[in-house]
Amino acid sequence: MRVAVVGAGVTGLTATKCCLDEGLEPVCFEQSQDIGGLWRYTEHVEAGRPSLYPSVISNTSKEMSAFSDFPFPEDFPVFLPKSERFGLLKHIRFGTTVVSVRKGPEFAITGQWNVITETDGKQTSHYFDAVMVCSGNFSEPSLPLHCFPGIEEFQGQYFHSRQYKHPDVFQGKRVLVIGMGNSGVDIAVEASRVAAKVTISTGGAWVLSRVFDHGYPWDMVFNTRLMNLIRNILPGPLSRGLINYRVNQWFKHENYGLQPEKSCLVREPVLNDDLPSYILTGRITIKPGVKEFKDNSVVFHNCPEEEPIDIVVFCTGYNFSFPFLEEEVVKVENKHASLYKYVFPTHLQKPTLAVLGLIKPLGAIMPVTEMQARWVTRVFKGLCQLPPQSVMEKEVNEKKKNQVWSVFDEVLKIDCLVYMDKLASFIGAKPSALQAGTQLSGVFVFATSFASLLEEREFQRGPSGVKLSGITGTLTWAQHSRKVTSSSRPQRLSQELVMAFSEGSFPPGTPAARGQEVFSQGWEGGPCFANRWAVSFAVVPTPVCCLLWDGMVRRVAVIGAGTGGLVSIKCCLDEGLEPTCFERSEDIGGLWRYTDSTDGGRVSVYHSVISNTSKEMSCFSDFPYPEDFPIFLPHGLLLEYFRMYARHFDLLRHIRFKTTALSVRKRPDFATSGQWEVVTETDGVWESHVFDAVMVCTGHYQKPNLPLASFPGIETRFKGRYLHSQEYRDVEAFRGKRVLVIGTGNTGGDLSVELSHVAAKVFLSTRTNTWVFSRISDHGFPFDMVNTTRFNHFLDWLLPSALMKRIRFRKFNSWFNHANYGLASTKSSNFKTIINEDLPFCLLSGTIVLKPSVKEFTESSAVFEDGTTEENIDVVIFATGYIFSFPFLEESVRSLFDDNRSLYKRIFLPQLEKQTLAIIGLVQLTGSVMVGTEIQARWVTGIFAGWNKLPPTSRMMADVLKKKPPVKRNSSERENLKLSFISYTDEIASCAGVKPNLLQLLLTDPRLALAIFFGPCTSYQYRLMGRGKWSGARDAILTQWQRTLKPLRTRVVDDSSGSSDGWRWICLLALPVALSAGFLLSKYPQLGWSLRAGPQL
Repeated sequence: MRVAVVGAGVTGLTATKCCLDEGLEPVCFEQSQDIGGLWRYTEHVEAGRPSLYPSVISNTSKEMSAFSDFPFPEDFPVFLPKSERFGLLKHIRFGTTVVSVRKGPEFAITGQWNVITETDGKQTSHYFDAVMVCSGNFSEPSLPLHCFPGIEEFQGQYFHSRQYKHPDVFQGKRVLVIGMGNSGVDIAVEASRVAAKVTISTGGAWVLSRVFDHGYPWDMVFNTRLMNLIRNILPGPLSRGLINYRVNQWFKHENYGLQPEKSCLVREPVLNDDLPSYILTGRITIKPGVKEFKDNSVVFHNCPEEEPIDIVVFCTGYNFSFPFLEEEVVKVENKHASLYKYVFPTHLQKPTLAVLGLIKPLGAIMPVTEMQARWVTRVFKGLCQLPPQSVMEKEVNEKKKNQVWSVFDEVLKIDCLVYMDKLASFIGAKPSALQAGTQLSGVFVFATSFASLLEEREFQRGPSGVKLSGITGTLTWAQHSRKVTSSSRPQRLSQELVMAFSEGSFPPGTPAARGQEVFSQGWEGGPCFANRWAVSFAVVPTPVCCLLWDGMVRRVAVIGAGTGGLVSIKCCLDEGLEPTCFERSEDIGGLWRYTDSTDGGRVSVYHSVISNTSKEMSCFSDFPYPEDFPIFLPHGLLLEYFRMYARHFDLLRHIRFKTTALSVRKRPDFATSGQWEVVTETDGVWESHVFDAVMVCTGHYQKPNLPLASFPGIETRFKGRYLHSQEYRDVEAFRGKRVLVIGTGNTGGDLSVELSHVAAKVFLSTRTNTWVFSRISDHGFPFDMVNTTRFNHFLDWLLPSALMKRIRFRKFNSWFNHANYGLASTKSSNFKTIINEDLPFCLLSGTIVLKPSVKEFTESSAVFEDGTTEENIDVVIFATGYIFSFPFLEESVRSLFDDNRSLYKRIFLPQLEKQTLAIIGLVQLTGSVMVGTEIQARWVTGIFAGWNKLPPTSRMMADVLKKKPPVKRNSSERENLKLSFISYTDEIASCAGVKPNLLQLLLTDPRLALAIFFGPCTSYQYRLMGRGKWSGARDAILTQWQRTLKPLRTRVVDDSSGSSDGWRWICLLALPVALSAGFLLSKYPQLGWSLRAGPQL
């Protein structure tokens, strides 16, 4: 269903979004070149478009005026300057004016509209199934000159407030402001700072300060269900008396000449914090209505004296108009549009046209128009029905009779809460206290602001604003319950958060327990944000939890925007923390962002690098790779994946590029606050920041390890070139050379193979046993998806280590006998593994020659430990790895650890008084480091947010000493010390409470349980339960093989087979026998069985 949206202001944007939410196809036409409508400030007045003045401040607080599923950022001020940033741009056609909207030829049947638009002088005709008019009530300035005798003969200047931009025009002038709305008072206050005299002509108005009781925003205190209950239940005189008393507490309006002529709130109050003091000091004078104008003066009612005037500003509001509509579509009588619920024309055969935003609520306009749009789009979709035409017309006529209009007040004023509740009831979104207050509804929401405020029944008196319309229902927003309670007595001001538990009880005496008690006593009169208008939808039982106690972490510094940095930012956001990432380069990706240059000391991959782990085993747990990506990824696609991840979760706005972290030091009160002082440098400018926690995400690859001292003669005698692999980019510089590569890690193997294609000769020197295996495993499947399974991990735990070692060595040698190639022996206890499909063939063909470790260098040769010498060496490449380094950490912190084994769980320093420093990614696993860093970041941010707890320091130290050998190993052994992928990730997942429960899954979802146990241990398994649960995890696990094989399906062949499944059953039945036999033979070698090495060449 195609919907035309006329206007891209506040209402047009939310109308477009609501259309998308309901699966409709919106096309928004905006005559200007940008979004924002009234709120888009322009220096010059544009024809047909009102715009605010540069000094304007919103009259409703951010919590009360935000869209229900998109809160303002925490660090935005409570009352906002003009905003120029909105979304949904791809659905908006800018520079396009709607010329006419007319019924289609078969409107009575189809309800379609013919919309004619004009762009650059060219008219275009469109047909839409529905139209949403979102041009608002500020269409045309209301300039009622006929009500002011003599204005035409007035010699001074007069204009409408729409033309006002800056107060300079009033310099030294005598100014009369007619009208006391918010614009009139704002302009008068601004003018009084430069004008000779300022006078306001008004019939009176209630004036409120934005700063209300105890410094809280006025609307969050005043607009509550309790206040609404008082207005509706108490007798009129008593209700008005209470309201008069309340608004006169700041200052007595009668004494200031501001008492309204009718002491009842028939219109919105005026919001201004300066007016009383300006009246008190004489800078602004209040006068009654204007009787007539003279040449250079004005006469007021009940005041015979003439007042000299130079400039008159008419702040008399706006008229609404729809010149593009036929007159009979929206009937306007006495400045009143005949619209059902101020939205739908009552006489149309088909309800396919709606007018949104044609109201002036006693509150924020944004949530009201959003609620209108939600109702309208559901009517368009057929999910809601309008009453019969006679019923609608009867209600409209009754409202006409009861409506009280002022001279310049043609726009309807309504009670925001009553109106929104009515619309919410139409779409099933009106909050239900009973439903929202019980666990049976699936979400247990209550306020836990300050404990004292809870004791004052804060939740009953809380603000009535924007955020309750998305907690549940067809358009459920899972974070709403968190946002609702965090906004009560504005949570974002106090930096407190809320609890919204779907299960369990709360510690007695905590704010949560008191909040639960308050909540259980009733909802009526509690905080009413727009989110509230979704509580009564069919509730999705999602645990929405955010537990932050006093003194808990809020602001987190993330150092580095590589893999660890990106996932740390995202995990911080998931936990409601405020991350700021400092990245010294100009882009994300860290090691995986290839650059041709090696300047600046930044480590990056070489041009030909391919990932060693498959895409399914290395993706982030809630963001799978696109299925058409290859199984093993070149650096370009891996970087693209990082960019997709950053865009999807909106991470880039939290990164400060080209910013180097110079120092991270404890604050003087670190023992109590746990805070850190972070000094950064950007373009030569130093800045100091204070953070509650720091996540160091610079990883392993920071400083090249170039152990020249271990190679005598390399610096003093050798005449050739030597370099670290960090400087290597491609093969061109080595063409025709004799190259020696030192080190048989993954990098050394890759460079040797690549250089062997162009170099005259390549020598590969190693001093350790190295087992080589291919990325391609049995039946062509990725090796890590076949080998990294919980079933294999279970066998590692079940069977004796000696037996497993033999099985593993035999598996390695099944490809080629490593001893024959000089790579490794089955008798060695010290070995490492690398991934390389080409190395065996290069060794076999002689393009690479394997050599032992180098003893010394001469001018042009290398002498090896076995006594052999290779002459005419042109280039030596040290593929000797990297040394981790944290130069920005203060020495007292750096001295606490010499490698990652000094860290608790390879993350935390146990000796710190407060555990607010985490080292992310400083771990080497037998699987993907991306998955390891993500599970680390999830656990760490859970600790920072208060969800997870660390054990006492003594227990952490004992754990570190238990896992760290007392004798320090040499540097190469330390660098190659790897942990079991499944063991480590399961350990951290258990700490974070997200490890999958196989027994539970076996009982509830056997298919999934078997896929988890026998299939590859992918990261999705850690999103099945606990905090951060992802609804797509199950499907991702069950379809991981399809995504793996998808890029291979470029030529489909018929693979039908007539073989039976008999052998599968035989193998399955024989498995227990084989396991038992293997166990017995390993325990009792005297039985005569032993594993022999493979045949010798």
